[in-house]
Amino acid sequence: MSEEIDKKGLRFALYARKSTESEEKQVQSIDNQLSAMKKLAKRDGLKIVKIYTESISGGKSGARPEFEKMMKDIEDGKINAILAWKLDRISRNPLDSGRVHQKMNDGEIKMIITDGREYTADDDLIFDVESSMDARFRKDLMKNVRSGMIRKAERGWLPCIPPVGYINDRIEKVISKDPETWDKVRTIFDKFLTGTYTVAELAKYADEELRLKTHKRKKSGGKPLTHNGIRSMLMNPFYTGKFRYAGKIYNGNHPVMISNFEFEKIQELLEPSKHNTRPKGNDLKPFLFRGLVKCGECGYAVVSEEKIKKQKNGGVHRHIYCHCSGKCKTYKCSQRKIYIKESELVEQVRTELAKYTIDDDFFKIAIEALAEEEENRISDQDKQIKELRRELSSRMNELNNLRRMRYRGEITDQAWFLEESSALENDISSIERSITRANQAGRDWRSIANDVFMFARYAKEDFDSDDLERKRQVLKALGVEITILGRTINITPMKYLVPIKKAVSETARVQETARTAELQRSDEAIRSMISEWYTRHDLNVRPFAPQANALSS
Repeated sequence: MSEEIDKKGLRFALYARKSTESEEKQVQSIDNQLSAMKKLAKRDGLKIVKIYTESISGGKSGARPEFEKMMKDIEDGKINAILAWKLDRISRNPLDSGRVHQKMNDGEIKMIITDGREYTADDDLIFDVESSMDARFRKDLMKNVRSGMIRKAERGWLPCIPPVGYINDRIEKVISKDPETWDKVRTIFDKFLTGTYTVAELAKYADEELRLKTHKRKKSGGKPLTHNGIRSMLMNPFYTGKFRYAGKIYNGNHPVMISNFEFEKIQELLEPSKHNTRPKGNDLKPFLFRGLVKCGECGYAVVSEEKIKKQKNGGVHRHIYCHCSGKCKTYKCSQRKIYIKESELVEQVRTELAKYTIDDDFFKIAIEALAEEEENRISDQDKQIKELRRELSSRMNELNNLRRMRYRGEITDQAWFLEESSALENDISSIERSITRANQAGRDWRSIANDVFMFARYAKEDFDSDDLERKRQVLKALGVEITILGRTINITPMKYLVPIKKAVSETARVQETARTAELQRSDEAIRSMISEWYTRHDLNVRPFAPQANALSS
């Protein structure tokens, strides 16, 4: 029996453990466990031979180095008793609990003392029951935690630390913009979208120019983003308003940083397909069309190279030529041998840009129409959101009343209560997502409209500038696809620009006449075009963010 064992003659190991979560989530820190058990040992005159401490979960067997050392010392006869604050500190998995139990039965462990209880071989049934209860508690805890995190994800909130650019608001319990890093991260996306920066260059720029750091934690973080860190950022759908969790994609309620369109373009730049070639040698130079143009015949990348011709009189002529890379191994492309000067392609782009370029009069009318449309949309949006908020309040009241009835004992059918409360929680999550989408749509449409008309007004001027990056921004914003066939460039315009091209064509004739009734009809035509443009159902992205930002700066 436990009373017959001379505790003072035993060689005790003091084992203290806490899981890997933060200290504030632990029942007792390691220091507190050691302090409590040392006081107990001093009070009862117990001899502590060795102390083992570690910060690791006890749910998996074989994963705790200090526990394994203690078990080895028990086998070698150096220790024959254990002191621990609670039984679950020693083990929370059946295999390790079984090992301890077996050594108690074999006499290798004479006694286990915790804060409030003593166990010997005669208490094996109690030991088994309490160990099983600890294991069951761990399983239930993990299940409840996972379930809670899944429900949080379904409500549109990532249940863990958000990526750089965002921060967990511990007061409001939401994910919001990080005022210190938001603009810096957006700059990273904007620069990569130009196609003139590699991931390595962005990593260097983020460190040296932006001083961008990872999230600072208690024992980690606060360091510059590595090459892989920047790449992971560019591939993370979280910045588009979605997030991955537990193998699923969820629609988030957090602020959106980039559009789906921008995200797709970034993935194309990150993962060159078989139709793209890795720039080598000469093509590493900052050519205007590098990585933006494909061959119209085989679909592979068009590359650029510089040719230098020296004349007998000492003069030097430099020309940049573009041609199909000819990388297709299964098809002999005829365009491989067709060269065209970059300057000729530039003139073709200028001609194409003219079809989408509006003058100051057109621009002013469009901006006025934007303001009018904004008033109408804000009114409609406010009505929609008010109705959604009323519905949300009603559902939350229903859920609260249901819970009160359960607490007062008016509901005794647990299964029915869980089913009803789950249905109401799902309704609440759905309504919250609808409110978020309505708010986001209200912000997005005006941004899109501004960007499109700013592009139409200033793209030609940007392309005529000496800034290579601005030129490339114009090309990326202008065409969904840009190909060269023969010596002709073909541009498939962004769908948002098609109505602009139509309006430019229709109003060109009127703008040549006197500013009389004809101009009034031109105004009406422009306003009609803008109104029709608004009705498109796919205006939910920001396709021209880079140049819009540049123009507004």
